[in-house]
Amino acid sequence: MISIAITNIRRVIFLLLLSLAVLIIGLFLLLWGKPVISHTGELVIPEGSSAQAVWHQLVQQDYVDHALPLQYYSWRLAANNNIKSGTYALSPGEHVRDLIMRLVAGDTNSSVLTVTFPEGFTLHQIAERMAAQGIGTADDFVDAAVPGNYIDQFSWLSQIPSSRDLEGYLFPDTYQFYTDDTPTDVIQRMLANFDAKINSALPNDATEPDRSLDQVIIMASIIEREVISDEDMAIVSGVLWKRLNDGIGLDVDATVRYALQKWDDHLTIQDLQTESPYNTRKWRGLPPGPISNPGLRAIQAATHPQESEYYYYLSAPSGKTIFSRTLEEHNINKAKYLN
Repeated sequence: MISIAITNIRRVIFLLLLSLAVLIIGLFLLLWGKPVISHTGELVIPEGSSAQAVWHQLVQQDYVDHALPLQYYSWRLAANNNIKSGTYALSPGEHVRDLIMRLVAGDTNSSVLTVTFPEGFTLHQIAERMAAQGIGTADDFVDAAVPGNYIDQFSWLSQIPSSRDLEGYLFPDTYQFYTDDTPTDVIQRMLANFDAKINSALPNDATEPDRSLDQVIIMASIIEREVISDEDMAIVSGVLWKRLNDGIGLDVDATVRYALQKWDDHLTIQDLQTESPYNTRKWRGLPPGPISNPGLRAIQAATHPQESEYYYYLSAPSGKTIFSRTLEEHNINKAKYLN
């Protein structure tokens, strides 16, 4: 009896210690936040500024969530008394460790490249824009955009099939790169920005909780290429998820355009018969991967679809989305708006 009581006491103590450890870890992660810069901007450090004043400035201007990562890396790098004054270009996805190293070196980056990637840009469009800036070639960029190269840094990439590239996960934003950056440097920055932003787009109350991250990004990439307004994005999301759940083909032109890389010209009947697995007019279900790199609006629409009685939609030349309840109504709208 005594041994049983001692065993029970030990079990209780163990559970209490385990709960305490989980609580401490959770509190630490909450205070730690995302140790990357959240948006593009300039950090102006006047002469004689203390490191703590700089960390406070970064938090106050919403470049980082909390000062703890800055204080930690400042201690590790012995930077507290070595911050140089000047104007520093900040870019989303830059790790605070790298920023602190720049502040110590006084590297204000007079050779900074400011590059904007619009929402809905494809991997190849991003690659061509970086090549135009002199950072590698477009082929270099595409070759570097392999999920396996970055899984050690971003564990969520493990769910992407090894045969795929990083289409969908290169977060669209305005970045500031350096002339000596490589395609890998650029991709790491864009993935870190995706990692920092995605938590706000995938809250715990998402109405499609059973979808994987990859499924959400595939759907968001379609919505990004199909719809303009936030309100229409949510309704189209509801239509597409409903069609998917009911086993009906998505019938989305944007996926055909992606397969053919034909974004502007009119799609022909022959185009719509292409055998590509991205042709959602021929094959049911989601395409095998994203068709663009979606922004937060489209990702939020994919996770918060708006229920409606619609099963069909089309995009009028004006950009307005026209919704229909039945195929007959949809065909009438096609004749009205597209002919």
